[in-house]
Amino acid sequence: MNKAYPYYKHKDINDFNELLEFNLDKKDEIAFFYKDESRNIVYKTYYDFYNDVNCLKKYIGNKYKNKHIAIVGENSYNWLTIFFAIVLSNNIAVIIDKDLSEDDMNALLKKSNTNIIFYSKGYCEFLGKQKKYAKYEIENIANYINKGKISKEIKVKLKNNKPAVMFFTSGTTGANKGVLLSQRNITYDIVAACSLFKSDGGNVFSVLPFNHSFGLVISALTPFYYGRPIFLCSSLKNVLADIKTAKPSTMFLVPIFIETFYRQIWHKARKQKKDKGLKLLIKVNKGISKLGIDVRNKLFKSIINEFGGELKYIICGGAYLDKKYIQWFRNIGIEILNGYGITECSPVVSVNRNQHYRDGSVGQLIKGCKAKIKDGEILVKGENVMLGYYKDKKSTNEVLKDGWFHTGDLGYIDEENFLFITGRKKNLIILSNGENVLPEEIEAKLCSDKAVREVVVYEQDNKIIAAIYPNDDYMGDNKYFNSLIYKYNRTVPKNHQVAMVRLRTTEFIKNNNKKILRNKVMEEYKNG
Repeated sequence: MNKAYPYYKHKDINDFNELLEFNLDKKDEIAFFYKDESRNIVYKTYYDFYNDVNCLKKYIGNKYKNKHIAIVGENSYNWLTIFFAIVLSNNIAVIIDKDLSEDDMNALLKKSNTNIIFYSKGYCEFLGKQKKYAKYEIENIANYINKGKISKEIKVKLKNNKPAVMFFTSGTTGANKGVLLSQRNITYDIVAACSLFKSDGGNVFSVLPFNHSFGLVISALTPFYYGRPIFLCSSLKNVLADIKTAKPSTMFLVPIFIETFYRQIWHKARKQKKDKGLKLLIKVNKGISKLGIDVRNKLFKSIINEFGGELKYIICGGAYLDKKYIQWFRNIGIEILNGYGITECSPVVSVNRNQHYRDGSVGQLIKGCKAKIKDGEILVKGENVMLGYYKDKKSTNEVLKDGWFHTGDLGYIDEENFLFITGRKKNLIILSNGENVLPEEIEAKLCSDKAVREVVVYEQDNKIIAAIYPNDDYMGDNKYFNSLIYKYNRTVPKNHQVAMVRLRTTEFIKNNNKKILRNKVMEEYKNG
């Protein structure tokens, strides 16, 4: 259909207590499932989760109140239980990336004024050796829950507009800042995001790390709200096997997953000498789909089965995704709905809809959220906008003005209210002649070439440089890439032409949400 239609209607929730209790009318149904250390499947019902959270809440609440308590560990059912218990015991959950170095982790713990930690010894064993923190191993959660069962009841008066969660910004363009979100920020964003996207049933696959707001709020808390069983994938090592086990109808991913799946599908087809057949099937499907006939599930059954056999939707965000992937996956029966979010907005601002989308856009604004463009920058206003940066009034005042959050992202809104992202303000290249160049536009064009896996465009000595990490078959092929740049330069104005290519043999450094850390890349080339 692909045309405008009313928002989906959902019951509002105001705090985490209401979120926790939202699906208790089906208390014996599966809320979460996952594989334990022995790779056996474990199921947890809505009542299991409700009971575990409340017992742990008593255990924590009898020890601490209004404290900053960090969680450092891999995605897990235990992680989510601890998160809810911290917030509902009237403390602030400080979310820390488990993959940070010891120095970086200690710096963020100090910055957030945290000295109480729930940590996974499998990833953060060094924390257990430090005496300055009150430490609790996530692996011992059953013991804490049992102690909570016999602990006295605690009286908690929750204010849904006070700080409840602290995320740290990803640091892709600068230093990490502590983003303070309230319970209402997050619950508002959950309900508002559901006004645009509706789950058609089935399971949800959650793999994005919980230390990122997209991973926690959108791939875990949101499907929990609309009552779908969630498979919790704790490790990227087992993604494909776990997807087959989970049989998801919906997945929440960042672009690198989609790009990798695409390459793997074609690699397997070529290896089995079925690539020509796959191209033919896609061509046939395009023809018959124009007649209103949909047989994608039959034509591409073998591919869909690689994703568990039930996959209908992938919600994608976190970075740029070339629309060629969206169109290709749609051809085989999987709809990719691209969205836009930022931690400071809890995080979702916009997303394409089940039946109303624009390829290349990041969708329409969530219900109740406002946006406008000022000097090319996207400004956002709504109940999802953060309280501020922790102990950083200067940075807060720079981005929050008259209730409008200045995202730092550049873009535009079309006549149908679809939002398009064109680049990042901090990445903007300003040449000596005053010409503004968006590196993301150049990167998008170069990335569409079959030989390019990753690219970062930057300025050096008033020249535009393209650092490229090639696909395996083109590694070190200077002749090919010089030809690619020559062809590209012939199609663009002089000020947008690439002066030099730097080929890499290793991929760019990324955070654990698979987003390139551009500031680290700049340091690498500056020091190299």
